[in-house]
Amino acid sequence: MENNVFQDHFLLKNKKINHFFRIMKITTLFLFIGILSIYAENSFSQNARVSINKHNIQLEQILTEIEKQTDYLFIYNDQVEVKQRVSVDAKNTPVSQVLNNLFRNTDINFILEGTHIILSNKGDRNYAQSIVAPLQDTKDISGVITDINNEPLIGVSVVVKGTTNGTMTDVDGKYTVRAASKDILVFSYMGFVPKEMTVGSNTNINIVLEEDNVILGDVVVTALGIRRETKALTYNVQEIKAEELTSVKDANFINSLAGKIAGVQINNSASGIGGSSRVVMRGTKSLFGENNALYVIDGVPILNTKQEQPDSFYESPDGGDSDPVSFLNTDDVESISVLTGAAAAALYGSQGANGVILITTKKGEAGKLRVSYSNNTQFMTPFVMPKFQDRYGSKDNGFNSWGALGTAKPYDPKDFFQTAFTEMNSLSASVGTETNQTYISLGAMQARGIIPNNDLNRINVNIRNSTDLIKDKLMLDLTLTYVNHKDVNMMTQGQFHNPLLPLYLFPRGDDVEKYKVYERYNAERNFKTQFWPYNNLGLGMQNPYWIANKEQFKNKTDRYSLTAALKYNVLDWLNIAGRVRLDNTDNIYTRKISASADLLFASENGYYQNRKLTDRQTYADILANIDKRFDNGISLTSTIGASLMDMRNDVSGLEGFLVQVPDFFSFENMDMNDAQTKAIQSGYRDQTQAIFATVQVGYKSLVYLDLTARNEWASQLAFTNGGTSFFYPSVGLSSVLSDVFTLPRNVISFMKVRGSYSEVGNAPRRYLTRNSYGMTNGSLSLISFYPAVGLKPELTKAFEVGTNIRFWKDKFNLDATYYNTNTYNQLFEIEAGASAVGISSAYINAGKVNNWGIELSLGFNDKFGPVGWNSTLTYTLNRNNIKELVPEGTIDPTTGESMSRSSFIVSANGSYRMELHEGQPMGDIYVSTLRKDHNGFVHVDGESGAVTADPNNWIKAGNVNPKYNLGWNNTISYKGFDLSFLIDARVGGVGVSATQALMDRFGVSETSAIARDEGGIIVNGGRVNPENYYAVVGGGTTGILSEYIYSSTNVRLREASLSYTFPSKWFKGYINQLSLSLIGRNLLMIYNKAPYDPEITASTGTYYQGFDYFMQPSLRSLGFSVKVQF
Repeated sequence: MENNVFQDHFLLKNKKINHFFRIMKITTLFLFIGILSIYAENSFSQNARVSINKHNIQLEQILTEIEKQTDYLFIYNDQVEVKQRVSVDAKNTPVSQVLNNLFRNTDINFILEGTHIILSNKGDRNYAQSIVAPLQDTKDISGVITDINNEPLIGVSVVVKGTTNGTMTDVDGKYTVRAASKDILVFSYMGFVPKEMTVGSNTNINIVLEEDNVILGDVVVTALGIRRETKALTYNVQEIKAEELTSVKDANFINSLAGKIAGVQINNSASGIGGSSRVVMRGTKSLFGENNALYVIDGVPILNTKQEQPDSFYESPDGGDSDPVSFLNTDDVESISVLTGAAAAALYGSQGANGVILITTKKGEAGKLRVSYSNNTQFMTPFVMPKFQDRYGSKDNGFNSWGALGTAKPYDPKDFFQTAFTEMNSLSASVGTETNQTYISLGAMQARGIIPNNDLNRINVNIRNSTDLIKDKLMLDLTLTYVNHKDVNMMTQGQFHNPLLPLYLFPRGDDVEKYKVYERYNAERNFKTQFWPYNNLGLGMQNPYWIANKEQFKNKTDRYSLTAALKYNVLDWLNIAGRVRLDNTDNIYTRKISASADLLFASENGYYQNRKLTDRQTYADILANIDKRFDNGISLTSTIGASLMDMRNDVSGLEGFLVQVPDFFSFENMDMNDAQTKAIQSGYRDQTQAIFATVQVGYKSLVYLDLTARNEWASQLAFTNGGTSFFYPSVGLSSVLSDVFTLPRNVISFMKVRGSYSEVGNAPRRYLTRNSYGMTNGSLSLISFYPAVGLKPELTKAFEVGTNIRFWKDKFNLDATYYNTNTYNQLFEIEAGASAVGISSAYINAGKVNNWGIELSLGFNDKFGPVGWNSTLTYTLNRNNIKELVPEGTIDPTTGESMSRSSFIVSANGSYRMELHEGQPMGDIYVSTLRKDHNGFVHVDGESGAVTADPNNWIKAGNVNPKYNLGWNNTISYKGFDLSFLIDARVGGVGVSATQALMDRFGVSETSAIARDEGGIIVNGGRVNPENYYAVVGGGTTGILSEYIYSSTNVRLREASLSYTFPSKWFKGYINQLSLSLIGRNLLMIYNKAPYDPEITASTGTYYQGFDYFMQPSLRSLGFSVKVQF
């Protein structure tokens, strides 16, 4: 058995390696194909070959055929006899050899010069030389490119117009390129007006580029991938450049946005490296629906295959699985636009009701081949952990630490953790001409968590080609991506399958070293079984080393996507575009629990689950885009289109106890008649069809009026009385006051005010409008809810007003927004009335939730001699209030009678629950409390001195949401050095720690040791026995959690980096750019009173927030980064 296990493990490792190299080979093949397809235009060496089989035809026709098969161009005058008849029989023959054979018995001579072939009569040498001389007139052109402040510009593209011959400026702004006198050099740089210069007799050309006031920071990507001038926007859009994501990378790059965007709250899952993220914009709006933001890549919404995380304290070993956006290779991202408001996202309809994160990926660029490589390596340790005691040992050799002082043995739970790491490598190539550009990238990530056997591996392949099928008329953009993702033991928190539970509670009087040998030979069973002399103590407790090594939860995901976009320029102001994206995901999830696990989880022979999930998304749209300027100063920008989104999901599998052979994980080893053997099968199909339009009218770039409209037909609303159609409008107005009025330009260089109103929906759950059947033990059963034929989508009505100001010569910029939203038609599931027969529940629309808030972003950018400083301060405030739940007069569809509800319990786990009450915000936590008398004194038993719980009284602990968030992001530059750091703060909100409660109960916490040191715990002015007190209060999820409420306020140094970019002149043209960086994340917790990190979450859903029950600790990372460009 052991040999087989070793063989399987060995073969698995080799399969991974072989699979990786297969991906490498395929990617390399695509890389060379892309490069060769571009460089075919420059394949003009004498090795160019042709295949021609022609007899007795004119020489002129042969020359034309050679030009077709190569990039050669023939030059000759009228003296050359090209009408003469010749014969050629050549198969894959070099052009030079073909010409030698062709002209051997003629009076024609030829000269190869670059891409030109000059023909002349053998006696006419003057003509040939007159042609050759200009072609040979090339020389080295050098110079320096600066801005208007005489500061060198790094990375400026310098290209010989009409060719791929070019270079980039180095860290000093210097360049060298070879060109002929007649050539034109094109100098281009993002954010600056491009320039052209004819070489002429110059060998030194210095250029000063001026900032483009339209481009520099003033053009952003908006809904549907449309680029718009920021001054024309009537809503708030925030843009993040790729550099802000890649300086200190995260395995899930969405986490890199935390603290950098106003109006967005980002919480990392407690599942560790690469886990999902919770992203909420402008507060939670839906009581029982989706509140996470939508992700859009290059204008196309992406499929979210993330599984719903368990709303339970028992287990969530696979609850932290990665969401699809975390699969993206950060180095493929060009920029990110964040649309926090409903007006900005209105064109996405119900999909964009909670805001949108627009991701624009990189494309190939015109110019010579550019190859980039980056490595990001980080090492990680636990960041925030509870405090343990190590001076009191165990009592009566039990699983507790209530023994005498000084009997503890050396033990630190941190010793269980290993040093985690992530290594991310990315290789990309970009090459192209003016009409064809290719971008290819390969990314590979290997990661290891702090818990042994928690691993993550990912391979990304991305190929993108953009080409003009008809120059400046018909453009095709193709993108192919592939992701191979594997993770093992992604755990968030919970009581079961969690090594942290026995690890933290381990008795201080026992020796943990002997438990590291987690299995011992069992003579009765003739194989090794778990070594754990303690029982599960009602907590499902096992040997922590056994859990980490013998309980395996694996996800293997293959994701393929193909995107095709075609655009045709009908007129200079009108184009028609169409896009199609096919996105397929195949996931295999396996759960293997070895023999001798606790019988709560498996039979004596083990447990096995194998589940396959497939997701298929098809998205297509067609757009007509208008961008027209009229002589009277009126501008018209419009997009009219239609889209279709089709999503299909299928899940199938089997799970059950193993019955015959221990640890033989196979369906054949299950008893199909056993109650624990269960078939897994589910699936769904959703489809949304839509037509939409947006129109913007501007007047002299002073005032802009925005109108949008979208009509959707959603399959979730099939069979309803109101039909599947619903309509979403929005309107906005903006004005550039700095151009309307005469303002002091030295103080205010730009000022805009804006306002918008929108209505946008949120699609309800599927399959609620008709009764359907479920399968139980092979029998069909009717799902007994009342068909929701009156169902409507949630509707959010929102308005916002704001301003954008740049002042003191653009050194400062301020973006300020006030918003107010009301969400109606909330979906409630209610119990059927007593008179309803055969119906258990019904769904109704009711309720109203209000959110209002402020988003502020203050930026500063200036230079002090050689020192540059860029700084951004963000502020986010949101206030949430439930205006109505189920008001009086609401009709119960099951009885026809009037009903009302003013409160709901939405998340309940032991002594913790979240409740909804009219007049209160979403996110209120309620907890159990101690029994007290009418004077507020805790009830203490007169004989035992014990305190008791009050089972009938729940108190409000507070609200999980912050009062406000702050972020301060800085970059200081000095002669190639860049120091960047981000400090952010969350102020307000509360959380509850059942971890701390159970640690107190078992006597392992520092708090319990201090209580013993001080002679007891003060209750009603007197002291009570700590062990008796914590036996009641510290019951974990069943304890008195009112004693374990903590403020979620925290301030941290979230990320920092110190980088140096080497002068490219050091590398003499071999390397264009090289930078080295020291990087870190979560380097310092400046303020935090909770025994856990308040910024991580056990669930990315709406509820089950602010609750710590043996969550995996957040991570502090230190590492380095290397970036090089050839």
